[in-house]
Amino acid sequence: MSDTLSADFIAADLFARASSSEGAHYSIFRVVPGRGAEALLASFPKGIANEMNFVLFSTSGVHGTYRTIEDAVEQIDNPDPDESCEVTFVIVQPRLCCLRYGNVEVTKNNAEWLKNLRASSHEIVAQIGMP
Repeated sequence: MSDTLSADFIAADLFARASSSEGAHYSIFRVVPGRGAEALLASFPKGIANEMNFVLFSTSGVHGTYRTIEDAVEQIDNPDPDESCEVTFVIVQPRLCCLRYGNVEVTKNNAEWLKNLRASSHEIVAQIGMP
């Protein structure tokens, strides 16, 4: 038997859809294409995550690739016309049960900010549920 279940089985047999028509509670939002940097800056104006809002990068899925921030910087430094400088992300708001996903174009101007945001998010995630 496989260590993972198919997405269809999980959705159909274990979880019920929950959604809210008002506010962000129990919601999933897609960031408007081309506005990922704006969305991240609006969500993390100081570039620091907290227990109410953190972000995971290189999430792939249906909205992109597993490209890392470092991969994107490499692409900036050594351009390949078949590659992009975009990185996927998911903003997690655990207390609202809300996810916001999208892509952000990595630039020389925002790469360090994104790396710092990623590092602060990892620190926060490691503390969730700990005494």
